[in-house]
Amino acid sequence: HYNDLFRCEEPFFSGRGKGDVAAFVEKYKENYEKAQRKGLICIPSGNHDMDRLARSIHGEELKVAFAFLLSMPGAPFLYYGDEIGMRYVEKLHSVEGGYGRTGSRSPMQWDHTTNAGFSAAPKEKLYVKQDESADRPTVEAQMADPDSLYHEIQKLINIRQAHSALQSRGEIEFVYAEEKQYPLAYLRSDDKEKILVIINPADREVSFDGNYAVREALYTFGGEAVFTGGKVTVPGGSAGFYLL
Repeated sequence: HYNDLFRCEEPFFSGRGKGDVAAFVEKYKENYEKAQRKGLICIPSGNHDMDRLARSIHGEELKVAFAFLLSMPGAPFLYYGDEIGMRYVEKLHSVEGGYGRTGSRSPMQWDHTTNAGFSAAPKEKLYVKQDESADRPTVEAQMADPDSLYHEIQKLINIRQAHSALQSRGEIEFVYAEEKQYPLAYLRSDDKEKILVIINPADREVSFDGNYAVREALYTFGGEAVFTGGKVTVPGGSAGFYLL
């Protein structure tokens, strides 16, 4: 059910808020127990055999998705170019048996120079055609923009590295993952700290029941959750890590 998150008609991480995370969570929990809570269950942003993440979710949705990917157990996997929101290149000629997957294998986009800095060769000589859109994302442009996906991912990596509970071997307990409902909420913990992660990709405010004594908001994107009267109210298009 990995594709329920990112690559289906209504992905959970779409702002339309019509997705479903419940089956993914149930399968994750099943395999987590089979691994005796010790295995590195890794969730990639993508790979050369999948559509690009940015083919089905876009803009700020990608930042919320990476808040999830970088707060889950296991080793994080970022497919090259996903950190700048590289797009799937449509209608490419298949090479190396890529077929429909070839659009996820286009050359990295570094800067504004020839072939986005990947090669000085004539563009028709590139083995796989690049995204030729005038607004194609590049590392250069994203590094220059403090609000870019690139910088948001850097921030998330730094927070993960600073908190052992968020790292590969911190435990996870799902506290809200209901069928066709938002948000997704889970506790990450180890012998040093406990962190509540709340992920709401939907473009509407949602809530769930829970009594939590929050000491500090370690990370917020899209607004901060409100904890009051045994209920947690979560802004639309948001993600937050809360130290308990």
